[in-house]
Amino acid sequence: MSARAKLARIKLMIRKPDSHNKATALRHEGFSYNEILEHVKVGKGTISRWCHGIPLTEEQKERLIEKKRNTPFIRSLRRQTTQSKKEAKVWAKKQINKLSNKDTEQLLLVSGILLYWAEGTRSNLNASVGFTNVDSRMIKMMMKFFREILHIPNDKFRIIMRISGKGDVKRAENYWSRITKVPYKNFRKPEILELTKNSKSINKYPYGMCRIAVYDVLAWRKVIALIESFLKNFAPVAQLD
Repeated sequence: MSARAKLARIKLMIRKPDSHNKATALRHEGFSYNEILEHVKVGKGTISRWCHGIPLTEEQKERLIEKKRNTPFIRSLRRQTTQSKKEAKVWAKKQINKLSNKDTEQLLLVSGILLYWAEGTRSNLNASVGFTNVDSRMIKMMMKFFREILHIPNDKFRIIMRISGKGDVKRAENYWSRITKVPYKNFRKPEILELTKNSKSINKYPYGMCRIAVYDVLAWRKVIALIESFLKNFAPVAQLD
């Protein structure tokens, strides 16, 4: 080994003591060199030098042998998954392209009907329009549906947020006001949710849920009539009760 190579090796050992300790600890646990490389960012040759003399138990050896046997199968599954995803994207693009020639108002009408059918309030107790979701894209689409199809004026909208007690209410209000284009004066008092200690909801949904409410009997009757008419013509077996 040349003097330069020796110096480089010494520098590597000095520079990465934590990596060395982590790699040897993982090897003692029975990890393969490739598995260790996923956690320690050095070359495979370095891992080999660090871990060469570490003995493995029979159980650990059997696991590595079994893993090696399964590697071709796992690679095949990964290739199939990648190919399947590509095919799905190509197919989806073709289907969506078919819609590009359709009337945008008709698409909005159908989208709004189906989304409201799935997520909207249909109870006749309050006879009010209501739609709740965490997905800002759905909220945007439904606001467009309410405004352009049902022609609901802006002053009719009320926004009610549902958010964790650990969430930032003001930040969430700013967010949903921007998404819905509804002013703060139309926001009702937020519903504060008490989540369990280990709940991850606040990380997944930092802005909570947004509920769009329109307290208008005529608007409610219109949206229910749209759903019933749509199902009668296109899904007769799934009519509303």
